[in-house]
Amino acid sequence: MEERRPSDLTGSISFDRAAEYYDLTRGLPDRLMDQLVPRLVAELPPRGLCLEIGVGTGRIALPLMRRGVDVVGVDISLAMLHRFVEKSPAARIAVADATRLPFRDGTFASAVASHVLHLIPEWRHALDELARVIVPGGVLIASRGADSRADWQTEIRRRFFSEAGDPSRPPGINRIDDLDEEMRARGATVRVVEDVRNEGTASISDLLAALEQGIWSACWSIDEESRRRAAAATQRWAASQYGDLDEPRPTRQSSDWRAYRLAQ
Repeated sequence: MEERRPSDLTGSISFDRAAEYYDLTRGLPDRLMDQLVPRLVAELPPRGLCLEIGVGTGRIALPLMRRGVDVVGVDISLAMLHRFVEKSPAARIAVADATRLPFRDGTFASAVASHVLHLIPEWRHALDELARVIVPGGVLIASRGADSRADWQTEIRRRFFSEAGDPSRPPGINRIDDLDEEMRARGATVRVVEDVRNEGTASISDLLAALEQGIWSACWSIDEESRRRAAAATQRWAASQYGDLDEPRPTRQSSDWRAYRLAQ
C-alpha cells in the first residue's frame, strides 16, 4: 500500500469518519450491482489502466476488478483505503487528492468518479487532472451520487436541514447535468448509462435516526447537539403531517451514471 499523502489538500471532504459504517450505508444490493457493473464495464476500454478517484473502500473498484478491469485507486482518506486493502490486499492505491494526482500524463485509458465530485470544491480542477492523466479519447464514467425519488424522503430531509439552520452542503458539483455541460464544453461526448433503481421500504423514524447520527456527508457540518434538536423538531412536524412514523414507506434511489469520451 503506497501512502503518498497530499501535501496541500483543497478542502475536499475526507470520509475517515465514515470508514466503519460506509459499506453498510452506501452499498447497493448484490442483485443491483450484478446489473450495474456489466453496464459500467461495457463503457470502459478493453485494455489499459483505469483510475478511480475517491475509491474509498472499493465499493465500485472491487466488482470492476473481478470483471478484469485493471484499477488503480486514490483517496484522501487513509481509513477508507485501509478498509479497501483489508478486502483486497493486492489493491494498487495511493493517498492523494483528486486535484493533485501523482501520475504522469496519459497514464490511464479510463477513469471512474463515483459519488465523489460533489465532495470536491475545486471539482473542475479534478476534471483538469483527469483529462491530464487519461489518454486522449479515453473514457471517464461518473455518477453524482444517489438521489432519492420518494417525495416523503425529500420532504423529511428538507425539513431537517431547515431546522438545523440550512447549513452548508457538500461543496462540489450539485447535479449530474452540470457535469454533462462541463464535459461537453471540454469536447467530450456524453452517454447516459442505463441506471438501476434501488427500490425498497423505510420508515420516517429510520430516516430521522440516520440524519441525527450524521451518517451522510451533508450532515457533517452540523454539530451533534444541533442534529439532535433538528431531528426532534422534524419528528414533531412529521407526526402531524404523516401520522405513524414507523410505517414502512416506499423508497426509490437512482444514481444517474454517465460515460464521457474525452476529445482526441
